[in-house]
Amino acid sequence: LRQRLRLPHLSSSNFLDSSQASALKELNSVKLTQEHQEDMSSVEGDDEKVTLVGRIGSALASQTIERLKKEGSRVASMITKGPVSLTLMCLIGGLLTTLSGFFGMFNLLSPLDILPSAYNFVFGLVMIFLEIHHKIGYLGFLYRGIEHWMRVLTTLTGRSLFYFYVGSLFLSRWTFFGILLGMYMCVCGMFSLAVGNAAAQKLQDSQVELNDMESGEKGEFIKKTFNDFDRDGSGGVDANELPNLLKSLGLELSQPEIDSALLILDTNGSGKIDYEEFKDWLMGRDLSFV
Repeated sequence: LRQRLRLPHLSSSNFLDSSQASALKELNSVKLTQEHQEDMSSVEGDDEKVTLVGRIGSALASQTIERLKKEGSRVASMITKGPVSLTLMCLIGGLLTTLSGFFGMFNLLSPLDILPSAYNFVFGLVMIFLEIHHKIGYLGFLYRGIEHWMRVLTTLTGRSLFYFYVGSLFLSRWTFFGILLGMYMCVCGMFSLAVGNAAAQKLQDSQVELNDMESGEKGEFIKKTFNDFDRDGSGGVDANELPNLLKSLGLELSQPEIDSALLILDTNGSGKIDYEEFKDWLMGRDLSFV
């Protein structure tokens, strides 16, 4: 009809004069400005929230790190200065490993576990033997075999890593008992390694203190010290005589460190420190790897 009558197209601006149109444009501009400010305020509010969350997270992380440091220091102190015998702790782990492997070999409901259980049984026997071999003289040939074929197990570091390996095998089975025993064996491994390194450092420090002596004077001192503490005349210093000997040299070691010191210095696995082993230590034997 508009086309037939040839009428122009009408819009809202056709009904407004110039002042009204200008006022309408100004009003729209104000609305846009307000909306932009609201958007900016919303963005700033979100940024403040993110910043606040970040500060809270940083504070919590700092507190957690400090707490872990304190707990780590406390555990390290307990490990290096605790009264628990290192030998007894590892012996219990070997006994539990042996029993677990023995009963696992008869678990017919899970045939796939029979072979791993047999390995655990053998590993447990090896751990028990390594801890008490010096008290079973007639089985000395077994220790010599281990020393020949698996020499790494005769070192404190190698034995610690072996315990950690056995613990990881138990953890991989993902059973309640396996997780408990695996964690215990891993703790035994880390315990042995930490205490062994601490003991080795103290033993090495004593070497430095004797370096000021002349070679002849040092030899006489070593011979006299050894004879003074080899009270039974057996030609070796055993676990009962070692603490007093170490104290005479100015070394204060905890019971776990004394156990580790005996393992470090007893290079032939006799369970005693003979004169040559004692002399090699004080004359400067390398204790960087024990």
